[in-house]
Amino acid sequence: MDILTLLLLLVTGLVALIMAIFLFMDYFKNKKVFHLWWAISMLVLFLAGLLFVLTDYAILYDPLIPIVATIIPVGLAVGLLYAVMPDKPYGLYYTIYSIVLIIVQAAGRYITGLEAVALPSLLAVHIPSGLIIVFLPLMTAIKKDTEYTSIFFSLGGLAISLGGMLLAFVKINSPLLPLATILAILPILLLLVGVLYLLGIFLPTKWKAAFPLVK
Repeated sequence: MDILTLLLLLVTGLVALIMAIFLFMDYFKNKKVFHLWWAISMLVLFLAGLLFVLTDYAILYDPLIPIVATIIPVGLAVGLLYAVMPDKPYGLYYTIYSIVLIIVQAAGRYITGLEAVALPSLLAVHIPSGLIIVFLPLMTAIKKDTEYTSIFFSLGGLAISLGGMLLAFVKINSPLLPLATILAILPILLLLVGVLYLLGIFLPTKWKAAFPLVK
């Protein structure tokens, strides 16, 4: 791993960790459940970047990684449902739906004879999560329920979806992109994800978390 890649991953991890800490702090103070879900997503993003550094990307081939990585889009999507529609049970329903599919995905990867369910269960949770993350903040901005800054959340959704596609290419040894190209793009993309979610979570008034010591 070259120095630039190492620095990009470390900065990404630092951004994600700071967001996770602030979101946890805000949750314990104000008890807004969407901040808890977003904190969990950012914590997993931090751990992913750290593991990439410690293993020089070897962790990508571990069957546990797709399962754990699913927590990132699920947490972001569930949090959005709670933030945008607090009086509706959609957040709870989607939480149950996602947990069931994560369990099915784990069974497909670790139980002999169930391998065929791994990919469908992965797609069944990633696709709707991606759609929620991209379109729900955009809709709130169009309806003027939030400021235009909520669009940063949508852009983060697009970036994280692209990152998921790149990781999928690595897992299936796709010839569409050389491995070296994917590993060169990935740290830049992960940093972009971190910055976009920093803006998309901490700027919109409707769901923003507070920065300590900053009014």
